[in-house]
Amino acid sequence: MKLGIIGSGNIVSEFLSFVENIKNIELVAIYGREKSIDKLYDIKNNSKIKKIYTEYNQLLLDDDIDTIYVALPNNLHFDFAEKGLLSGKNVILEKPFVQTMAEFKALQKIAQEKNLHLYEAISNQYSPNFKKITQWINEIGDIRLVSLNYSQLSSRYAKFKTGNVLPAFNFKTGGGALQDLNVYNLHLLTGLFGNPRKVNYTYNFVENVDTSGILTLEYPNFISNAIAGKDVFSIKNGVNFIEGDKGYISIDRPTNDISVISLHTENGIDTVRLPEQHRMFYEFETFANKIEINDLNFMNKMLEHSQMVMEILTTVKKQIQNDYPEK
Repeated sequence: MKLGIIGSGNIVSEFLSFVENIKNIELVAIYGREKSIDKLYDIKNNSKIKKIYTEYNQLLLDDDIDTIYVALPNNLHFDFAEKGLLSGKNVILEKPFVQTMAEFKALQKIAQEKNLHLYEAISNQYSPNFKKITQWINEIGDIRLVSLNYSQLSSRYAKFKTGNVLPAFNFKTGGGALQDLNVYNLHLLTGLFGNPRKVNYTYNFVENVDTSGILTLEYPNFISNAIAGKDVFSIKNGVNFIEGDKGYISIDRPTNDISVISLHTENGIDTVRLPEQHRMFYEFETFANKIEINDLNFMNKMLEHSQMVMEILTTVKKQIQNDYPEK
């Protein structure tokens, strides 16, 4: 995979901290705005990135790049991904995928027509522990309750309280607890259990954005809560349980990580702790491998999963807009 990175924010720094450990990813270029040129050079000088672009169309003309990783604010995902696909590049999009179902369908159509790869970068779906949880579910009997909580005080919350609203707290640009944090809970729930039959969101709405909330997903035989807060000082390792009548599974890390999980039954406790590795390593290793062997069937399977999450997010965002029609 010959990669062009789109953006220079914190998530890009995280990505660069481990990407050199994935042998079939070559860092070709990074794109950013002209005003970020000094930062772009700092990033280039401290990594193996070869080129810098401040014009996106010029990057898309670079034949050395076959894949782009879009790590921009949520409301910019669609435009950059669409242009990338139309130029013949595979696209990896940071979560949440896009903002509307129409945008999702448009990107899906282009990717499938052009036989290109299109992925949502959502870490928990690619962790080895995701598969382990699916195996353990068979050992805890009939599931009755699932509770996931990924809450952490945002580094931007202090500025938000003073009226300085950055994209992470701007509902119109895809900010808020639902799309920033609860999306991880939602991916985990739907990845394990599929589509719920009913969804409801109860939330704190402050200065036009959901700063925290509880998403209730009802399944035929159990109820689940997905909790997330950007305005709370919360436990760092997460409090997450899948509870059945013969045992329960605890996820002892936030749901964007799931590197430590435990099975609790009358036979005792079985814990799996993954080797020290950045939580995003497994997803990008998978993307690189699937693009290298051109496994479009896998890509389409993951798009079906992302579509399920998009449909739920669309329903919930409509609920928020109905609750606050003036916003």
